[in-house]
Amino acid sequence: MMIDEIRAELERLYPQLIADYKSLIQIPSKKAKAEPNAPYGPACKQVLDKALELCEREGLSTGNADYHMVYGQYGVGEDYVGMFCHLDVVEEGVGWQYPPYAAQIVDNRMYGRGALDSKGPSMAAFYALLILKNLGVVPKRPIRIIFGADEESGMSDIEYYLEHVKAPVMGFVPDNKFPAIYGERGRAIVEITGPADVFTEFYNKYLLNLDGTGKSLGVSCKDEHFGQMVVRGVRLVNTAEGIGARFSLSTPVCDIDALIEQLKQTAKKLNVKLVHFDKWALKNPLSTNAIVLQAAYDEVMQTKTKMTTTTGMTYAHKCETVIPFGPSFPGQNGIAHLPNEWFDLADLKKCIEIYAYALYKLNEVETIVP
Repeated sequence: MMIDEIRAELERLYPQLIADYKSLIQIPSKKAKAEPNAPYGPACKQVLDKALELCEREGLSTGNADYHMVYGQYGVGEDYVGMFCHLDVVEEGVGWQYPPYAAQIVDNRMYGRGALDSKGPSMAAFYALLILKNLGVVPKRPIRIIFGADEESGMSDIEYYLEHVKAPVMGFVPDNKFPAIYGERGRAIVEITGPADVFTEFYNKYLLNLDGTGKSLGVSCKDEHFGQMVVRGVRLVNTAEGIGARFSLSTPVCDIDALIEQLKQTAKKLNVKLVHFDKWALKNPLSTNAIVLQAAYDEVMQTKTKMTTTTGMTYAHKCETVIPFGPSFPGQNGIAHLPNEWFDLADLKKCIEIYAYALYKLNEVETIVP
């Protein structure tokens, strides 16, 4: 059975996997000032070079989108299955028990900045591809793993890639949660400012005891895919227009212009500004890609789950043909970006099993329904 073969090959490769994983964590790949051939700084170039080195070592063909993204590929052809991964990390912050770039294993957990977000999941995707190659699975379509280095700072890397390189026909992003994720919420940042007395009255009435749904502000909304809108992150600001507050809306499918107009009605005599808006990304849950990934997860895990949506934002927001898929399992709390970031190595192995089997099943697909 293919799942058993995948597990056996994973056990054989496990020591090498851990060594490669550590080598990535030990590179402090934070975005920095651009340099020649390093649009996100020298450390991000270094980690992308490391990814290329690993791909070349394993006999994959490689490509380089001017160090915005690099990739390794198994197979030949125009239409490919793609896995978008990122190797850049956020700042370390303070409060670490274990050095953030030492890649220490304690109690079967890999500790380090980027261990979970997203160097561990990137290695899970890489080894999933490698296992299929080693098992002699012949790709009907090439399988490509793409590594980026600006996911944490705006995703200009994948935007550049998709402007210069053809998008995959199917695939996933190992940077969220299981099972298959067919939608990512929208994100809006709103600022309300004005004279101190007027704003204080508004704040005490509407924001001081905000219920989180937007109902008190007159902007509550929900839909069948994402559920209830969430208002959060209220903080006070001081601007040229006066004092005020800035907060975020985690939106379902909605009319954002109508929401802003309603806020203007609620916050009369104040300035209401939509500072930033990322539209939701809603994919077809009946697509071949989503159905195959969901079924592969359930088969490996021996569960019967349902596809879901997320409040997070991944590369899938930028690429229509891929969806988020792992690495976190249902019920696990997010620890990315926190001190002492870690990834359980048992979960890492399980992710590899799921990803390898998912790629195997995607490889069996003849006709793709978008």
